[in-house]
Amino acid sequence: MGLLYLVGLASLAAITSTDANSPIVTSSVQSPKVSNWSSSTSVVSTTRFLRTSDTDDEESEERAGLSVPASEKLKSWFMSSNVNPRQLQKWLNEGKSGETVFTRMHLTNVGSLLFYDPQFKTWLQYVDDLNAKTYQKRTPAISVLTTQYGDDALYKMIEDAKMIPRMKELASKLQADQMDHWVAVAKDPDEVFHLFKLDKLGKTRMKLFNSPEFAAWAKYMDDLSMNNPEKARPMISTLRQHYRDVDLLTMAESVKSVEATKSIATRLETEVIKDWAVSRKTPDKALRDLDLDNADTLLKDPLFNFWAKYVDVYNARYPEEKMTMIKTLTQKFDDNNVAKMINAAKANDATKDIAAKLEMAQLQMWLHDRRSVDDVLVRLWIHTTENDFLGNPLLNTWVAYMNTVITENPTKVSSIFSVLETRYSDKALLQILEVAKGFPSMKNTATKMQKKKIQAIFARWELPSKAFGLLGLDRIGDNILSTPLFRRWMHYVEVFNKKNPDRQESWIDPIRFNYGWSGVEGAIKQAMKNPKSVNIAKQAESAWLDTWLDAAKPPEDAFRFLHLDNVFENSLSSPKFATWAKYLDDFNKRYSEQKTTMIDGLRANYNDRSLLRIFDAAKSDLNTEKLAANLQNALVDTWLAAKKKPADLKRMLNGVPTSDQMIERYVKKFDALLENS
Repeated sequence: MGLLYLVGLASLAAITSTDANSPIVTSSVQSPKVSNWSSSTSVVSTTRFLRTSDTDDEESEERAGLSVPASEKLKSWFMSSNVNPRQLQKWLNEGKSGETVFTRMHLTNVGSLLFYDPQFKTWLQYVDDLNAKTYQKRTPAISVLTTQYGDDALYKMIEDAKMIPRMKELASKLQADQMDHWVAVAKDPDEVFHLFKLDKLGKTRMKLFNSPEFAAWAKYMDDLSMNNPEKARPMISTLRQHYRDVDLLTMAESVKSVEATKSIATRLETEVIKDWAVSRKTPDKALRDLDLDNADTLLKDPLFNFWAKYVDVYNARYPEEKMTMIKTLTQKFDDNNVAKMINAAKANDATKDIAAKLEMAQLQMWLHDRRSVDDVLVRLWIHTTENDFLGNPLLNTWVAYMNTVITENPTKVSSIFSVLETRYSDKALLQILEVAKGFPSMKNTATKMQKKKIQAIFARWELPSKAFGLLGLDRIGDNILSTPLFRRWMHYVEVFNKKNPDRQESWIDPIRFNYGWSGVEGAIKQAMKNPKSVNIAKQAESAWLDTWLDAAKPPEDAFRFLHLDNVFENSLSSPKFATWAKYLDDFNKRYSEQKTTMIDGLRANYNDRSLLRIFDAAKSDLNTEKLAANLQNALVDTWLAAKKKPADLKRMLNGVPTSDQMIERYVKKFDALLENS
């Protein structure tokens, strides 16, 4: 007993000579490394971390260690870690603290393997029982574990345990307790953000908001605000240490359509708007900060709607500094570029609504600023195309402003149109009037002036080809044959040719010269769709073919011009085939020395294998059955003329369904010719 007493006394002296609050360090638990994070986030409080030594770049989290009396530590040296229920009950009756029992059970020695120690669950139950007994002085198990390991190491231990199926339930409960503990002690959100490694995700759009850790961190922010309102902070206070606002908002916009992340993305946008408004960020500064500096893509940019919301909030908060969207955009891009931006956006379903609002705002801004029609003409740079407005997409914008001015002051209609009539050429004026007819305030005046101008052109007996351009028919496009003005011009060509028999002009040539062959074809195709213009489309097609005849275009080329070379099995049933057949007849009549056959024209565009399939398809149609049979005979005749060998034909036509029948017909004809010869 004497020896045992001396050993115990020596041990007690050794323990008590050490600070009772010093941590119990085990080789298996590493102090968290935070130097990299703390150096990049200067606003994070450093009071939670140890001082950095002069020679070591790593920092260790400051832990007080378990506050256990030295006598209890000594006792743990001389007792087994396997504690029986009777001993636990004795400690419970004595009110032994969770820290003391943790030490007495030797759990301070197992390091990061704590959760796998059989005694750990026993200790957890003991702490629960103790807290139930001494509720007013309760100390949650998570507090003891945090004191022993520190937040970082404990979080890592819990995360590792969650990966093991049998430990997942326990680890999840501990993690929830840890979050509650952080809320209770108001742990800095910046530290939690770092602990969750959210600062390592980078700027990949989907990574941050889709991360389970981010959702957990956002919930922590909510719980912290609810339990510690005086320490409430917006999410952006932490996020801004790692991302620009524009990057955060871009990421938020990309996940707003996903139900799971919609609310948090919307919350972030709300926080940014509130912060900007409080800091009095002007709309033009917000525009720059959002990188909305490309006029061509501005209205398509997902962040434009966010900016529009902010402008509304800013104007409501600071009415004395009200700055409309259109005013801000004009200062940034100028009238011309804003108008172009609006005009392009009107053609896009996704942006047409905002474009319409901005267009109205732009017109009202000019009116409010007392801009004259001429002033807006210059601001839109339309004056640079005064000889031909149709190529300028902003003609409609300028005419719309005329309507705005006249609607505001109807007495100005006469003076505005008087200036137009004296200033612009026939072509430019007619283009303006055509647009003006679409506005009720100008419709009557524009219609009368247009009729007067057209009659004046015809009365001067201008050449039809010149009148075609003056009337603006050279820029209408595929719908030209359906327009009333084109029909009036066609009638003028007829009258002109009767009056001037020695100066005959074609009505199809101006279309061909201004639109090209493909343009003529497009106009005919478009007119064929409208019952009211089918007849004129057929006239145009006939006139078109006449120009080919005049140019001696071979039928095989005409076949391709009509795109019959790519309809395959439907070639003979195509309406264009009948057109081509007529052209073939007309060509042979006019150019008898170049006479060609239908089968030659077909073979110039299809090989024999394809022709057999085309003929077979045509024979199943009563309308083309006879034609197909005749062409089959014609094809056999070409083989005879070329003295094809049956074996060669079999190789060439192998796999074609009707090839055997055709070769059989060929052989019979061939044999008959031999007999006759």
